Amino acid sequence: MLILQILLAALLITRVSVSIGARAGLVDGPSERKRHQGNVPLTGGIAVFLTILFGTFVLGIAPYTYPMLLIACAVFLIGVFDDVRHIRASARLLLEFASGILLASFGGIAIGNVGNLLALGDIPLLLLTIPLSALAVAGLSNAYNMIDGIDGLAASTIFLPLLVLYLLAEQAAHPMANAVLLMLVPLAVFLLFNLGPDNRWIPKMFLGDAGSVTLGFLVTASLVYFSQGDNALIKPVTALWLVTLPLMDMLATMLRRARRGHSLVRADRSHLHHTLMDRGFGRRQTLLLMMGYAVLCALAGLLLEGIPEYLSLLCYFLLFCAHCWCVVSLDRAAEKPDALA
Repeated sequence: MLILQILLAALLITRVSVSIGARAGLVDGPSERKRHQGNVPLTGGIAVFLTILFGTFVLGIAPYTYPMLLIACAVFLIGVFDDVRHIRASARLLLEFASGILLASFGGIAIGNVGNLLALGDIPLLLLTIPLSALAVAGLSNAYNMIDGIDGLAASTIFLPLLVLYLLAEQAAHPMANAVLLMLVPLAVFLLFNLGPDNRWIPKMFLGDAGSVTLGFLVTASLVYFSQGDNALIKPVTALWLVTLPLMDMLATMLRRARRGHSLVRADRSHLHHTLMDRGFGRRQTLLLMMGYAVLCALAGLLLEGIPEYLSLLCYFLLFCAHCWCVVSLDRAAEKPDALA
């Protein structure tokens, strides 16, 4: 019954937000980097977050902590402002870092222990708890913002770790399982609009910075919440496996930009999804390939829960090296025709 209530609320809020976004001019038009057709409302993130607020205050689904939700509201408002007026990438990164500091100090959700990553026993962070938590929020929020380049990609890579956490929480009868469900359902509805038929009843919409940054914050909070202390359902290192695709795409993209002498934060077409499309794959094929990769990484992380954490981290590091090698190799291969011309 609860899931039906959330679903109906999400459908109504999402449909209304599309119309309001189009009338208010909160739309994204095509450009050299953005090759979609027509002006598309940027209200997907608004619809998702308003549904979360509806579920919290009308349906009575408690968040992890209410201070966390208050910080998320501030992040959301900054994201909406970014969609309307555009904030510089460096300023947005600083604000994301600040939201992470608030989450760890005021929101009650922080990385206090990273597990047995050095084969010497659990590693408590102590004085590093707040800065590392803030770095996690800023890094993952920025990663989701950067990967939001083709239909469905950012939302799907946000949906995946939340789905894993929800299934584990349901299996463990965790009291916060419904809090995760409250994020999953409106995300699924957004994907219906974003990838759907684009007709009168289900028009196309984009997530927007309000969506990618806010949901990046909420995913980070979820991963930290369910990997620490008495609430732990996964090991801290497993959280990395659940967000492999956005993290590795961000880091590899920055490596690629540095190799070309470009700004590390300036938007361009150097992401993995751009490379795949430039090599002939369609948008849906690219989405399926990348999500297949993300799912395999998530499954690998869950399977590696049974081995020591330092070995899981070693496997993750090897995968990261292989990922970067592939990206650089593709980059060099793309430059060869230009060199011969």
